[in-house]
Order: sequence, then C-alpha cells, then structure tokens
Amino acid sequence: MADTGGTTSTGVEGAADLDAAARALGARIRELRKRRGLTLTQAAVDAGLSHSFLSQVERGLERLSMASLFRVARTLGTTQQDLLTEETAERPEGNYHVYRQSSASPVDAGTGPVAVLAQHRARFLPMVFSGSFEDDGIWWEHDEEEFLYVLEGEIIVVLEDSEVLLRAGDATYYESGIRHKWRTPPETACRVLVVKEQQHNR
Repeated sequence: MADTGGTTSTGVEGAADLDAAARALGARIRELRKRRGLTLTQAAVDAGLSHSFLSQVERGLERLSMASLFRVARTLGTTQQDLLTEETAERPEGNYHVYRQSSASPVDAGTGPVAVLAQHRARFLPMVFSGSFEDDGIWWEHDEEEFLYVLEGEIIVVLEDSEVLLRAGDATYYESGIRHKWRTPPETACRVLVVKEQQHNR
C-alpha cells in the first residue's frame, strides 16, 4: 500500500524549510535511482509505493514515512541516514553544524515530522520522534547501533523476545542486528531522542 500522508502547513518560513528539505531528499533519491538503472516504476514497485507517489517524492511534493524511507533506501542499496544527510566534498577540521528549531524534515513518523538534527554526514545521526506509535507488526533490524532516550511521556521498546517500558529520563541502547520495534501505551504520547550510528555507502 502506498503512503497517503502529505505535508502539513507550517507557516511561510517553515513551509520554505520543508520545501527545501523535501526537494533535497527527492533529488538524492532520483540520483541514486538513475545511478542504479531503475525506472521510476521499478523503484516504486520494489519499495511498495505507487508510481505517482514516488514521483511526487522525487519532486519534493510529498513527505515519506520512516517505514517508506527505509524501503526506498533498501531498494536503492543505501541507508535512511545517507538519504537524510548530505555528503560534503571535504570536511574541514573542526567543522560543526547548528540545528535550528525552524529546520524542517522531509520525513514523518506517522504522527508528526521527524526532526533530523544534522545536515551533513557524520559518525552519528540524532533524530527526535514525537507522537503516539502503534504496533504495526514491522520489525526493524539494521547494521547500525542505536540509542533511544525518552524526553517526554512513555514508550514501550520491544527487543527480540522481551519488551521494556521506558519513561521520561529512561534510555536504552541496542547493538546492530537486534530486531526491535516501538509502541506507546494506549492514549499515551511521547517524545524521544534517537541517535543512530552512521555507516555510509561509498
């Protein structure tokens, strides 16, 4: 089933940020797709998306869910992190990046945008997820290590055959290859900081 969620109004400045972020992500997806010799239809089918939706994503007119971003990245032989961040020609010593609250994200967690707290590719990628999450049956498993810290609310993290309830101030870390998924207790919302290790494709 194709994604149907679009962007929401964020004001003139916020909308401009979102447009720029969405166009940048779309351009990276289009470049990788063409580099791999895939037509738009082939890539859409492999990623479980509609042809028209992926076309809109590549043009920066739609925002992907994290699940769809994962499938697109897998189809293109890359990672979510590489699609979300830019590769600079060279990284000067002592380089840094300042994230502003007004910065927009072209991806969505299903209940709101995911704040990607980095622009350029580094050793790790911090992200903030907000909202309520249901167990959709999808297990996440990747080569990167991951750290999750609860800023507000509660979240249940399922790791392989066990699950743990985390409250504000709690955290968990899991190594690569560990199957995991999240959900929030009924009628509960949360705000969590997730830091993922980055393993860039060359």
